[in-house]
Amino acid sequence: MSKKTKHFPKPQEILEFIKDSPTKVGKREIARAFNLKGQDRLKLKAVLKEMGEQGVIERGHRKRLGPQVHLPPVLTVQVSSDLTPEGEVLVTPVDIPNINVPILLIEGEISRVKPGDHLLVRTKRHEQGHYTAHLLKKIAVKSPTLVGAVIKTRGKLYLQPCNRKRQEDLCPIDPQSKATEGTLVLAELSQGRGPKNANVLKTLGAIDDPRVISLISIFQEGIPHEFPDEVLEEAEKVRALSMEGREDLRSIPFVTIDGEDARDFDDAVWAHEDPEHGWHLMVAIADVSYYVKPGSALDKEAYLRGNSVYFPDRVVPMLPEALSNDLCSLRPNEDKACFAVHLWLDTKGRLKKYTFVRGIMRSIERLTYSQVQLAIDGTTDEQTAPLLESLIKPLYGAYALLQKAREFRGTLDLEIPEKQVIWDEAGHIQDIHPRARMDSHRLIEEFMILSNVAAAQQLEALQAPCIYRVHDEPNPEKIFIFRELIEGLGFSFPKSQALTPRSFLHLLKAAHGTPYQALISQLTLRTQAQALYHPKNIGHFGLSLKKYSHFTSPIRRYADIIVHRSLITALKLGDDGLPEDADIGAIGEQVSSTERRASAAERAALERYVSIYMKDKIGQTFQGRINGVASFGVFVTLEDSGADGLIPMNNLPDDYYSYEERKHRLVGRRTGRILTLGDQVTVVLQEVNTLTSSIVLALVSSSPSSKKKKVFSKGRKRLLE
Repeated sequence: MSKKTKHFPKPQEILEFIKDSPTKVGKREIARAFNLKGQDRLKLKAVLKEMGEQGVIERGHRKRLGPQVHLPPVLTVQVSSDLTPEGEVLVTPVDIPNINVPILLIEGEISRVKPGDHLLVRTKRHEQGHYTAHLLKKIAVKSPTLVGAVIKTRGKLYLQPCNRKRQEDLCPIDPQSKATEGTLVLAELSQGRGPKNANVLKTLGAIDDPRVISLISIFQEGIPHEFPDEVLEEAEKVRALSMEGREDLRSIPFVTIDGEDARDFDDAVWAHEDPEHGWHLMVAIADVSYYVKPGSALDKEAYLRGNSVYFPDRVVPMLPEALSNDLCSLRPNEDKACFAVHLWLDTKGRLKKYTFVRGIMRSIERLTYSQVQLAIDGTTDEQTAPLLESLIKPLYGAYALLQKAREFRGTLDLEIPEKQVIWDEAGHIQDIHPRARMDSHRLIEEFMILSNVAAAQQLEALQAPCIYRVHDEPNPEKIFIFRELIEGLGFSFPKSQALTPRSFLHLLKAAHGTPYQALISQLTLRTQAQALYHPKNIGHFGLSLKKYSHFTSPIRRYADIIVHRSLITALKLGDDGLPEDADIGAIGEQVSSTERRASAAERAALERYVSIYMKDKIGQTFQGRINGVASFGVFVTLEDSGADGLIPMNNLPDDYYSYEERKHRLVGRRTGRILTLGDQVTVVLQEVNTLTSSIVLALVSSSPSSKKKKVFSKGRKRLLE
């Protein structure tokens, strides 16, 4: 269409001109293009106004016009790293280029995503000209880099991915890459359409070397594990400890209580009974914020990492060892900077008052959980004997009160044993068994929880910024499925709308000591919402607490550093507090994301270690229990090791099985044999893939456990039929 014409253009012609223009145009450019003068310009103004009212065009910056953007109701978007001036999260369409209209993710879903995520969203247009996006689901996007094993087939080297979800990415290795068969490597896949090649970026080690197992998770999850030089240099040059503005707490006989393999000690405890006023407790935490300044290289790296990551054979720390294992580690008989809280309890274990101080402390002993537990049970050693009456017994006295308070409010207690990997002197896996859990563990947990509650209450009382540790109620859809599963096991679960942790607690007590104890704990855990960090407080469902934050582990959690800084500013305890422009919401999203990343890496590494441990047991028979049923087979947890494996359909003997989804079971069409949740089974270990940590089992026999119907009376007592 010629831009010069002697007739008045139709609305469609105007729209086509606007669309064809490489930039947005205004009334002047349209009039010039169609050679409009005098009265025609006034007529053009009216036509453009009508087109705008009809939604055909929209007015932008400086009255520039553009065709109306009509986004589809559902589309794929990517989360932008940019925010609006109001701090709202922007998303951009993946498959629709040159969209200039803002698309904002609705506020309640911001904590679930991070920049770069691909999302499927439902869009809604608003009169103001922008769109909002409601998250439907996250979309997994394949990374161009992946970890895999170098294998040889028909004389050529191939990359076999470690990630079981990317097994289709088996591809030849670039001949220019230096790679050898039997090694684990980090590789980058070629981009574009057509067959892909793998270019080896880094060799991690030999496939059969247990020391590379954690590296698979580190690289697969993209966990930063090497500190930049400027961060290490800054860690070596942090300021020396000063008494200025600090309370001298060195007369308090603090002790640290940790695991035998702990490397950093960031909390110390003390308790004293006051017959007239109840109990006085103190928790001293490493004053990390004294050394890690806002905006420093150390601070930026800690924010990027979000938290330390713990593997069976190593730790990827949030802070360099000069801080985490030296200056900020509360080692015995050394003066250390601390952020301490005085806690006073009444005779029912309720928190009466608290006071936060920055101080200097000196731990008198580094004790372990097992040492302390043995001491309170009557077996002391050289370290614990002198401390039994003066320190250990008072700690347990305070713990007894806190435990009563915990039971009173109905906290959800899940006794899910943590797997512990035992190594021999040569660095090979000797055994994997559940880690012992003692009252000494619970004692420290209760002291830490109380301190975290006090920190949240203090910040809220002072109307100061706080990153809360929040835990929402379970999703109703998950509860519906959970209730079906529980009833299938012969237990009952209330149908009341007012769901509380006590509802789960009664169920867990009913299952205690039965064959279903571990399974019901796992099902309960799967039903819970994910805990996260957020500036808006909704309480902590699992702990049954209205106010909760994280204060007690600043060496390994960035959220705790932010809470420390906010307390410093609010209580006027120094000039190294929280900056005024700190974006608490963005920080909460970041540390929630890095926590999920760390959990995924830790879980994957442990599964691989378990598969390595089971590798030389192929052909052996094991006892286990069904923990999941699917259309392609049943999942089984083995006793003792806790290993999880799959019995695929073709390993179920002498029958064809139908999957009954609602009843979560497989039923043999000919024999009528039923395989369902909780059934005890005897299996043979048939196959182990240590690369993908998958374990394949074959069924030998099954014995459905007798299911006793449990009826709760008045929510507390149970009646067995």
